[in-house]
Amino acid sequence: MPMKSSRNMKCSVLLSCSNLVICDKRGTLTCSNCRLVRYCSRQCQEAHWSSHKKYCKHPYNRSDWKPAWITENRSPAFVGGDTQSHFGAHSAPEYLWGNTPAVNCLQLEHNEGVLESVEKDFNLCFAASGDIRNMVMTVNGLPDNYQGHCKILLNDRSDLVTTRNILLLYALLRHGNPPELAAETAVHLMYSAALRSSDSSELFHCIKTVYGDVMSVYQSPMFVSFITRLSPNDVRKKSFPIRGAGSLSIAQSAVKIFGEPLAMLRATHTLDDSRKAMHDVMLSPHRVDYRDRYLSGLQPSHRLSFLRFRESGVLLHFADHVDSETFQDPNRLLFNASGKWVTMDNANPLSSWDVNEVLKTGQAYGLDQADIYGCLFFHVKAQFTEFARRVEKFHIDIHVSQLDAHVASGFLRKGELNPNLFGINPAFDRIETSNIADYAGIRSVLQDWSAVLNRENKHAVVLVYLMNWVMKQPGASLTFGMMGEGMGLNLKGFTNVKALIERTSSMLGVNFRTLLESGDIERAPAFYNVLENVDVFIDNHKQFQDYLNSEGISNVPKLYKLQLRPRNRIYPKRFGVALEARPDALSSVTKTEFYNIYMIGGCNPGDRYLEFGLSGIH
Repeated sequence: MPMKSSRNMKCSVLLSCSNLVICDKRGTLTCSNCRLVRYCSRQCQEAHWSSHKKYCKHPYNRSDWKPAWITENRSPAFVGGDTQSHFGAHSAPEYLWGNTPAVNCLQLEHNEGVLESVEKDFNLCFAASGDIRNMVMTVNGLPDNYQGHCKILLNDRSDLVTTRNILLLYALLRHGNPPELAAETAVHLMYSAALRSSDSSELFHCIKTVYGDVMSVYQSPMFVSFITRLSPNDVRKKSFPIRGAGSLSIAQSAVKIFGEPLAMLRATHTLDDSRKAMHDVMLSPHRVDYRDRYLSGLQPSHRLSFLRFRESGVLLHFADHVDSETFQDPNRLLFNASGKWVTMDNANPLSSWDVNEVLKTGQAYGLDQADIYGCLFFHVKAQFTEFARRVEKFHIDIHVSQLDAHVASGFLRKGELNPNLFGINPAFDRIETSNIADYAGIRSVLQDWSAVLNRENKHAVVLVYLMNWVMKQPGASLTFGMMGEGMGLNLKGFTNVKALIERTSSMLGVNFRTLLESGDIERAPAFYNVLENVDVFIDNHKQFQDYLNSEGISNVPKLYKLQLRPRNRIYPKRFGVALEARPDALSSVTKTEFYNIYMIGGCNPGDRYLEFGLSGIH
């Protein structure tokens, strides 16, 4: 394929010729067909063609690529089929990568102020963390010259999630490993199915340090009698020195540690077995239509990048050589004890970071935006590196607990959750509750957590995230309205439907009228792209207020001395609107932002973020 010059690269690490096996020169010429690899010369390009052509000439890289249901002349499986089946083969798939962009929960410039916070102590609570992303982003949001004391509670009820979080944090923060090297290992531990030998060595070192005593008990002849003496209330507590002046402390259920987590860490499945287990889920032929529905909205190069990540199971930039000699060990943190892949097949690390920021980072490292998973690798590595450096430079204590969020709040109210760190009357400046309110209700979340909010800080806030409200509130979603019965159009009760569909279609470069006139709309990929994103521009403010009223929001000031902030100051109320926008503000995005947020980023248009601050303070 022809090549174009790439001479304005900023990072020499990424200027390597893609013919890595025999060449170590700078790569200044980019393949003009896929924009995913670069070479030092046409000779190296030709020498590497036998390897590269698999991707460069792949059907995904064609602008006229069509989903399998079109080429096979059939209806897609998600129309009238088993649309509710689990993504993935594991009986209880975990959400290990998140499905919303990471959040900086401080946003000091919109709250306490950056200069005013240099010497301020902060207590931060992540009540249902899922992973470490929000904590990392929040620590990275502290002032660059921070001199206060930051105490963090990272809680999750899942034994697998908690174990992963502990090992990831220890790998990032332990003494002796330079932050940048530790960050790269942590990226692979979080997202890659296969590890380098150095990553595996680091993981096993962390396991031995954190769980060595448990491992020895597991191998002891007295194991059975030891387990039978354990009570469900027994908690294993440990503390570890880390970079800087702080510490990493943990508290896990002793009984649960001896279950899936320990068995997972001791598993002996091979790399070949693990890759097959991953492919059985992430590339399952039974789920091809679901993948194709997502891929149909992507640019050709992004489809290739998606394929490369799923085939290799390794998060790297595209030109890097991924083979079983370099990435030779299975990642024990992504497979269960029997070697089964533990995420759902729609799990996508791109959904857990701000794609606009991901692409900016990739550009700073010299990557073309075509290599979006490469951009993601360097973005996450940069965030992890900065986090490790800040923990080393600042005074930050992190406590990881494994509790149901309701139980955790009860322990805090009684002063029984690490009182040496948080005190007997804990008071948090930020309490991030994920989407617990989707299941427990908003008032239940506030009842649990309002009592431990810092009443001395007028900027203290409880953060609530809602994903499912549109499915509960009539008239809130045009997407669900259009689905109706059996995918037939059911638009009763909706206004401005034509304008919404035309605006969404315009963002996607689709002529919706032509689609309707085609006579085969249920097989048209563009129809589903419009259908799934038409709520981006819907005005459902009234329906949202009705939903909040049904949740008893009007009683919140009286019951919990809190009020819903009229304008958010931590995260926009909905995707595509500005921070501090009016409550009824509608999404206003460019075509590029639309693509990055909703198409490649996979954000749900109906999601809402709520901030509950102290009563009487706006």
